[in-house]
Amino acid sequence: MRFDTSDGCRLEAFYQAPSSGSYVFVNAHGLGSNKSEWGALEAELAKKGYGYLSLDFRGHGGSLECGGAPADYRSFRAADWTSLSKDIKAAAAFLKKKGIAARKLILCGASIGANLSLKAVREGLRPAGLVLLSPGLVYVGVSSEEFFKTDSGIPVFIAASRNDDYAWQSSVYLAEQAGISGVRAVFRAGAGGHGVQMFASEEPPGMIGAILDWAKKLKTGTVKRKTENNSQKIR
Repeated sequence: MRFDTSDGCRLEAFYQAPSSGSYVFVNAHGLGSNKSEWGALEAELAKKGYGYLSLDFRGHGGSLECGGAPADYRSFRAADWTSLSKDIKAAAAFLKKKGIAARKLILCGASIGANLSLKAVREGLRPAGLVLLSPGLVYVGVSSEEFFKTDSGIPVFIAASRNDDYAWQSSVYLAEQAGISGVRAVFRAGAGGHGVQMFASEEPPGMIGAILDWAKKLKTGTVKRKTENNSQKIR
């Protein structure tokens, strides 16, 4: 599928419609990657009847044109990176035309995709929930902490691996801040790797199973605050 952003970028995405009114995951990849990194999650989402839209951010994958000019993330400046939240909002707008309201979306981001998903929410998007894989306090100028200062009412699933030091410490800190501000956050330790690499580092059901279990509880309204393995503090 292809659709346009509010500032004239042409984006490419994989889209699978949900069945039985299930959630649609909007999957936002990491820096320098593309929509293909979500294959393992997409397969399991489809089995459970969830939909998904896995996008290529501008300058990545098949999204290589903005305003009629070539776009390449390798030449991005700070302002370019902060604009990528518009890509997530464009995905939500595309899905709205398909009859899927924001309240039926789960924003799922890896690495900078996690931070950008939080930024899209701060800019007004109101999904049913957020999945943050290896978020950082700041990635290329895109911060995450502001979201956790107040309770927006949006449940959050946070995951990071201990061997991914910056993402681990950032995630532990964000989970702690969620507990202070009242955000319903689940924190899960990954077996290893950064972002979607955590999917391959565990035997099934592993991280994907944990995400699907959380989404099921989200759908039934039984998501509770839970933090695992968060004894390591930022120093």
